[in-house]
Amino acid sequence: MVRYCLNIFAITVLLVLTSCSKEKSLIKEMSVLQISPAIGEITKSLVDDSNISTKEIGIQITNQLGTQLYDGNGLYEHLRLIKPAGSWLVDNGAGDTKEVIIKGDNAKIYAYYPFTSNPTNFTGTGETSVLMVNIPREHKRDSIPDYLWCAQDRTLPSGGAEINVSSATVQLKMNHSLSLIAFVFYKSGYENPGNISRMEMKSVAGNNFFRANKEGINDLRMKLSNGELVGGTMVSSLIVSDIDANITLTTDPGTTPSTLFPLRNFHMLLAPASIANRDDIEFEFEIDGSTYTAKFPGAGPLNMIAGNLYILTVKLSPKALNITGVASWNMVDYEVSSGYDDLWYGMQPVQIGSLLWAPVNAGYEPSRPYGLLYQWHRKYGQDYDVMPSFVEGPTNLANANNILKQNVFYYNTNIDSKYDCIWPQLSSWDMTDTYNPCPQGWRVPTAEEFQNLISYGYTYSANGLDNLPGFWIGGNHNTNLSGSLFFPLAGFRRNDSSNTMRESVGDYWSSSVLNENAKVLYMNVTSPSMNVMKRASGASVRCVKAL
Repeated sequence: MVRYCLNIFAITVLLVLTSCSKEKSLIKEMSVLQISPAIGEITKSLVDDSNISTKEIGIQITNQLGTQLYDGNGLYEHLRLIKPAGSWLVDNGAGDTKEVIIKGDNAKIYAYYPFTSNPTNFTGTGETSVLMVNIPREHKRDSIPDYLWCAQDRTLPSGGAEINVSSATVQLKMNHSLSLIAFVFYKSGYENPGNISRMEMKSVAGNNFFRANKEGINDLRMKLSNGELVGGTMVSSLIVSDIDANITLTTDPGTTPSTLFPLRNFHMLLAPASIANRDDIEFEFEIDGSTYTAKFPGAGPLNMIAGNLYILTVKLSPKALNITGVASWNMVDYEVSSGYDDLWYGMQPVQIGSLLWAPVNAGYEPSRPYGLLYQWHRKYGQDYDVMPSFVEGPTNLANANNILKQNVFYYNTNIDSKYDCIWPQLSSWDMTDTYNPCPQGWRVPTAEEFQNLISYGYTYSANGLDNLPGFWIGGNHNTNLSGSLFFPLAGFRRNDSSNTMRESVGDYWSSSVLNENAKVLYMNVTSPSMNVMKRASGASVRCVKAL
């Protein structure tokens, strides 16, 4: 292992200072930098938080202003961030692991995806650094990477501390540089195979809306300081060739982005574009040797913004092709989205009283409908079915909320530390981003808010949302479920680390405490009520937002 004079892991060098009285004090002089990348926003594109751990990310470390390499050392110029197993590691791109040592000066990290070992493809330092990107006007299917960038001088995406010897654990915010458009086709009475071979997206009026490579030379670059694409040339159309995708759906798949995206026949990544009138955009498809055209639906401007995804549903009938739906994943274009589709896969929050309630538990995924189980006052939860790492607790507040410890469950069976995962004990749950398991602007409910929720009435269902057992609370909970909120019986994890009672019991943390315990909304198959729980236990979280 080669050591660089910059800091990311847990190395500590102590300097001994001797005073006139011969007293000694210890000063931390260096630390090892620890980096964990994630996608900056809850977006859906080719690279997201579900698969970023499989990617190779390039990094460069500079001074805080981004004007020169950290410590003036060229060793920090072309580094690679990888996760072969367990933890993210830094190497030189050839497999030689590096310890990046941070000293007293503040640092800034520039990152990009995909990593390149070719020095001509990545040039500049800090604010002037650029990555060569390849976006030909005509390209084969799946040939353009989902380019990412980052420029960060704090330990957290939403702030945190300056990156230096005292704070060298960094969660990077990786941002998308490109926009994405995807197509989901379905047949209506069409009997042929439905093989899609080519697509052209073009301006009917011949306006040069789209940025692409120049003919014969590629000078298209992505700035790492802000993700902006510069260079290249502006063209009036983009073409995807060699698609070779067959249409298999025979019914309209709807407009829910989370359902549509896995069904896409193909997609196209493109540079962000601002188009004054979407009626000027036309698609030309070659299917089974025939050519079909269709306009982009709707009226008004079309903003293809970095990190956003449009999904078009396309109906192919014997004599016509029509675009029947437009879904936008992000909170960018509200043709279909109400602004929360990106948080809960198209599901909307429910207003009960003066609060908005999240429709599902924190940590929800379609493949994990119960959500995650959280220890009290921890930002990151663990899965019920996939066993986390078990470490005897308690631990300190910072360690419990370190993203590198997100898959660690701190069990505690010791009465002296009050069966808590964090010590010393806290009087309330701090809802700043560092400790909050909820989306920005949302929080964990209080015990009083849960008690008030129960007063709106409830009905048990053995096959509620996602066919899970649990309670519908509020609204028309015992009829058509309008305005009602579903709480599944997700089970819990005991403070000794054993998980239990899924489908029989549900426990939901409040932010309120009672002596050494914390208050929970407890429910079994009979009714919901308020109770208390040891804080080292793992329970569900349901987020709220005040109106």
